[in-house]
Amino acid sequence: MHAYLMTAPGEIVRSQVPDPVCQPDEVLLETEAVSICSTDVSYFRGHLFPDAWPIIPGHEYVGRVLEVGSRLKGAVEPGERICYWGQTDFGGMADYRALRPLFPGQRGMETTWYTERNFYDADQAAAVVLPDSIPSDLATIIEPLTSVLRSLLLNPPKPGDNCVVLGCGPSALLAVQVLDRYLGAGSVTVLDRNNLRMEVACRYGATRSFNTESQAAELDTFVHEHHDQYADYVFDALPHIDSPGDGRKDIRESAMGLLRPGGTYVLYGATAVPQMFNTWMILAKGLKLRSTPFDVRQFPMTRSAHVASVALRLIETGLVDARPLVTTRVRLEDEEGVRRGFTAYGQGASMKTSMLGKGILPGAPEGRRTAEEIVVPA
Repeated sequence: MHAYLMTAPGEIVRSQVPDPVCQPDEVLLETEAVSICSTDVSYFRGHLFPDAWPIIPGHEYVGRVLEVGSRLKGAVEPGERICYWGQTDFGGMADYRALRPLFPGQRGMETTWYTERNFYDADQAAAVVLPDSIPSDLATIIEPLTSVLRSLLLNPPKPGDNCVVLGCGPSALLAVQVLDRYLGAGSVTVLDRNNLRMEVACRYGATRSFNTESQAAELDTFVHEHHDQYADYVFDALPHIDSPGDGRKDIRESAMGLLRPGGTYVLYGATAVPQMFNTWMILAKGLKLRSTPFDVRQFPMTRSAHVASVALRLIETGLVDARPLVTTRVRLEDEEGVRRGFTAYGQGASMKTSMLGKGILPGAPEGRRTAEEIVVPA
């Protein structure tokens, strides 16, 4: 089969690799859609590092079941589509993949391993079966929404809290919608340096925005005028950021300035590159730093499977709108288009690039394609 191999930061190429083999506790999937995640981009840009190169990136994934291992009989059927959430998972940017799924309510199946990155992960991934009504390209958003919900449900604001979201990328846009439509935030303010993305966030629930570059002075004045009494809650959806280096406050210090004493600061974005935080602000105001652990000893994959089912329902019912998050679609075999999805990530109003498998129609229910193109073993 063909797969995309990332051999080092900045290096990705479509190559021939062996076909996966379905083990007794696995399903074999044919790829219908896989979207590029900021985590994939962080590996590409050298902000995250795998245990070893090369990797096959891609985990915002939808696949159609071709084969079901003997230990999973009855849990899922050939021909059904599934998506999943797995925190250290690779392998999605390929024609096929094998997966150890863990479905909501499936007990006694979770096993663990040590990642050498300071946490235990599960061998399984939290999975849900998709209804026919959700197109495969949009269903890839269930994975990042599961990540956002894991963070917000474990560290929620109080109803009516004034919230600040850092960044206006895909995860931040999901957080804005969940805070506004699901968790009852009093208001949502976004901070970013991309005006086009901020405009999208304001269309989907944000009530105020500040560009941390062009409106830096205005933001400083706003913080001062409110005397640290503006916000109750910050959701930091930023991955790696560089310090301004010119005497200006960085975005995180500005957000801490908006928080009330005793306010909550939730760290969501991940990077292996050390980041700067103003410890004086934390100590002076008694801020509460929160996060959701990767370690499955504290947040088992069985719980994540239930969160994935909530993410599915939110998208299925339209309470969370996945459409603005998929702004570019390319064929999985379009190597140049896939590379652009990595190199141009975060530019302009673009959000995610969704790579479509053979015969998949963008936005079509059940990833519709012709009967001849769906091959399900007897």
